[in-house]
Amino acid sequence: MDDFFAALNETQVPLFSTIAEYAFGLGYRARRDKTKDLNYSFLHRGVKPLILRFSILKGQPVVRLKFFAATQYSRFFEDALKATIEEYDFRYTGCYGCEKCDGSQGYTIRYPDGREYFRCGLELIELPGLGATELPELLDLFHQQHAFCLRKPS
Repeated sequence: MDDFFAALNETQVPLFSTIAEYAFGLGYRARRDKTKDLNYSFLHRGVKPLILRFSILKGQPVVRLKFFAATQYSRFFEDALKATIEEYDFRYTGCYGCEKCDGSQGYTIRYPDGREYFRCGLELIELPGLGATELPELLDLFHQQHAFCLRKPS
């Protein structure tokens, strides 16, 4: 992962390093994805779905995470979900019908006006602007998702 960390500035290294070390402590290993972009997926022998990925997008480091196993999360993570849902004008909502789950593995977002959307948990959620303030919660959400995936074969 030296090439990934070389792309970070000195203030970003501690954040990404802490996340990577936490993942390694849970038994994950990092694998560089075979893409033109610089991506590292964190893989675990006992967890089939991908839960965590580091990417460099448009020159900026990004963490992508699945965290649908958590029943509660802060406004930061809710806003990241809303941004994901709104990115393509609400087109990628609902169950995808992939038959990998019973349609319950995902996120439900409620808007103040009463609208409610379900986002399939199959895909990772991009967390732009992640900082040290959100780090403890990110590690907790990652741990919850990891424990959930260890229990449920996907």
